[in-house]
Amino acid sequence: MIKITLKTLLAASLMLGGTSALMAGPKTAPATAKTPKLKPLTPELEKAAYALFDVLKMKEGIRSALDRSLEIQIKRQPAMAPYEDIYKNFFHKYTKWDEMKKDLAKLYAQAFTAQEMQELTKFYSTKIGQKSLTVLPRLTQLSMMLAQQRIAKHADELKKAVAQKAKELEAKAKK
Repeated sequence: MIKITLKTLLAASLMLGGTSALMAGPKTAPATAKTPKLKPLTPELEKAAYALFDVLKMKEGIRSALDRSLEIQIKRQPAMAPYEDIYKNFFHKYTKWDEMKKDLAKLYAQAFTAQEMQELTKFYSTKIGQKSLTVLPRLTQLSMMLAQQRIAKHADELKKAVAQKAKELEAKAKK
């Protein structure tokens, strides 16, 4: 019993990645998770964050990322296809830019000063900054593919380790 559960869980997590929990829905409401204490958002930080968001085209990027993520999940789980519009409408309903941008600005204000955000805005406004916005995501994707290929070559090692741990847990449960 434990062996099957562990294998199923591992397979699902490897197959679906981090978005699977989002698609399946959490077992506990996210509101129960502790939100980190954020320092106040000053007008200067807010203005700097919004300027950075504009040059990063974050509004479009969030929507596009959610849509791409959903497309990937549907390819992995074709049974979701008839419900695609429901998922998409749900995601877009709760990720409206005007409702999210202030919260995102608060997050950015934790990581960057107003001056740092202004410098980032200046950089991303340049030709090389804009190029990096188009090239880096593809390089990241290719890097992930390389990592997945390396991991796939050694999948048997992982299966053996999981099977061994499952045996140990099963033996422990019988005691």
